[in-house]
Amino acid sequence: MDLFRQNLRLEMVRPDFRGIPECPLPPGFSLRWFQSGDAAHWLRIHHDAEPFHEITPEVFNREFGCDFERLSHCQCYLQDVAGRVVGTGTAWPAGQCPDGSWGRVFWLAILRSYQGKGLGKPLLSAVCNRLQEQGHQRALVFTSTGRLPAVNLYLNHGFQPQIKTESDRAVWDRVFAALRESGRLREPAALLDACREPTRAGAGM
Repeated sequence: MDLFRQNLRLEMVRPDFRGIPECPLPPGFSLRWFQSGDAAHWLRIHHDAEPFHEITPEVFNREFGCDFERLSHCQCYLQDVAGRVVGTGTAWPAGQCPDGSWGRVFWLAILRSYQGKGLGKPLLSAVCNRLQEQGHQRALVFTSTGRLPAVNLYLNHGFQPQIKTESDRAVWDRVFAALRESGRLREPAALLDACREPTRAGAGM
């Protein structure tokens, strides 16, 4: 079975926030933070972009609750030249880390018709910068083998595979092979070798 259909869970970590890429938005695009009514935009975007899970209002309520003041500081929205909201991502605490040092890139998505245009890069940078501003020292993100463009985006933003078992290593070998075959993966071989090494960052989370 191929990686897309298996959709195996992947964990990636960024051990610090040094060197977050500076990625300018295309002319006319802008970023802003959560405002009243944005839950509807979040649902619309994820309903369009999410290939594996059903997206309902209950999902938003379960993940974020109703503290809209909090969301106004951590949930980012991407707007196109006409002011239409086309992407979103959230800078969220990692619940597995009680000391608060880990933050989480949470529910990052862009409408399918806007994907492949380089818009994920500035959105991800904005979320990582906000995590740092919130006092987190490092970041994690959960993705899956069914989302190879997202995996490549995270690799290019300094995230590394979290490899805890030989099974994890075998899955990541397949991911790297698929990215190479697709022509997406252009990192030097040395970086790929480093990514394959088990990392202690986030161990036990």
